[in-house]
Amino acid sequence: MVERLAVRFGTTPMRLLVVGWIVSAVLLLVGLALVLTGASTAAGFVVFILGVVLSMFVAVNLLRLRAGEHARKKPLT
Repeated sequence: MVERLAVRFGTTPMRLLVVGWIVSAVLLLVGLALVLTGASTAAGFVVFILGVVLSMFVAVNLLRLRAGEHARKKPLT
């Protein structure tokens, strides 16, 4: 899935995952700031949860990408 999305955006899957990780970090920080300042607790909670979900999505896909690279390597004999 990440590979197809990366081709659509014209980038590598690793770069796409790094950008996703940056976006998730921003969502986490914005959500945390909204909750702690009391400006909008409900919206902050939703933004924070979106950041958590995106962070988990990126982590799982990064592990899948690295496992695929590892599987393609030839064993040393």
